[in-house]
Amino acid sequence: MIKFFRKIRQNLLSENKTGKYLKYAIGEIILVVIGILIALQINNWNNDRNDRKLEKHYLAGLINDLKSDSIAVSDLKTMSNEQVRRKEKLYEYFDGYQFSKDSIAYFFAIQWGMPVGFVPNTATIDEMRSAGGVSLIEKQDIRKKIIELYNTYQEFINGDQAYYERNRFELRKLAFKIPNVFDKESLKNAIEPDIVNALKNDELRNSVMANYAFGVNNELKVLQEKNAELLKLLTMYLSDL
Repeated sequence: MIKFFRKIRQNLLSENKTGKYLKYAIGEIILVVIGILIALQINNWNNDRNDRKLEKHYLAGLINDLKSDSIAVSDLKTMSNEQVRRKEKLYEYFDGYQFSKDSIAYFFAIQWGMPVGFVPNTATIDEMRSAGGVSLIEKQDIRKKIIELYNTYQEFINGDQAYYERNRFELRKLAFKIPNVFDKESLKNAIEPDIVNALKNDELRNSVMANYAFGVNNELKVLQEKNAELLKLLTMYLSDL
């Protein structure tokens, strides 16, 4: 093809047809430009196709991660609901309501013994961040909600969960210092009637009342709701691609 155009140019020049040569040269330039534009467009189409393919890969990964997180949060929320329920009973006891010794010990046992330990599955979002893949999610509002959820996860881990774990640790240390409550034998069964006398200790009592159980419970509910909202949104978005 190049030889063909070159031969035409040579013939026009040899015949001294300068005007026709200029028109031909301009036409050839236009053809070259058009060819370049077509090549660029094809390249853009290929890049966009690859981007959309990678976007689907990321969306599928996020959906799987969120499903895993949903199960983890749901399990923690079930335990947290029970902890809050028993803590409310302890409030009633502190206000003067009468319970059996076994019941009081039962209400107390979960207050220091339940770890939270929420660890979200961040495999896909970590991959996206390291590869700059967050920007491949075309819809800006969806990108924003993805970032918001993982920020909420981190705020919970660094905030209420961390406060709760520190308080739980301090509560455990305090409980172990009180005679006849958590000695070596009673560790086999943490529900001990002696806890009634132990709760007369103001420091232990105050620590139980301030163990962030309600805060953790409320934040777990927020995580559940935000997780479910984003999971639904991503599922619908992926199905439309």
